Amino acid sequence: MNILGKLGVYFLLFIPATLVAGFYGAIHDQISYSLSNEYFTHFKFIQFGFPWAQESPRLAAALVGMLATWWMGVLVFVVLGLFGFAFPTSKIMAIELLKSFGIVIVVAFVTGVIGLAYGYIQVNDATVSNYAHWIWPGVTNPVQFVRVGFMHNASYLGGILGLCAGIAYLFLSRKRQSEC
Repeated sequence: MNILGKLGVYFLLFIPATLVAGFYGAIHDQISYSLSNEYFTHFKFIQFGFPWAQESPRLAAALVGMLATWWMGVLVFVVLGLFGFAFPTSKIMAIELLKSFGIVIVVAFVTGVIGLAYGYIQVNDATVSNYAHWIWPGVTNPVQFVRVGFMHNASYLGGILGLCAGIAYLFLSRKRQSEC
C-alpha cells in the first residue's frame, strides 16, 4: 500500500475539487440569475455585500455562486478523499475519486432542477403569499423569486445527497474490486 502516493493524490485533487465546485456555483447562479435577477439584486448581492453588483450583475452573480459553493467542494472532497484511501493504488484512488466527484456534481444539479420544478409546481400567483416570509422588500416578481429560492435550497440539499451518492459509489466500487 503506497500511502505517500495516496496522500499525493488526496492533496493534488483537493484544489481542483474546490475550483470545480466554485465553477459549478458560478454556472448555477448564471442560470438562476436568468430566472430571477431580483433574487440577486434584492437578496444575494446584499447578503454577500456587493454594492458594486448593479454595475456588473452577471459577474457579481458568478462571484456569488463561486463564493457560495467552493467550500462545499472542500467539504465533499475531504470526505470522499478519505474514502479513497481504501483503494489499493494511488492511480485507482484518483480515478475513483474523480468519478465520485462527478457523481456529486450530477446529483447536485439534478436535485437543483427538481427543486426548481417543485417551485414551478408549488408557486404561482395564487400561492405565492404562502411564501411571503421568503420575499425581500421591493421584489416585483415574487413568484420567480421564490421559485429560484427553491432551486438554491434544493441545490444545497443536492450537495449533501451527492456526497452520500459519491460515498456509496466509492464503497460499491471498492467492494467490486475486492471481489475480482
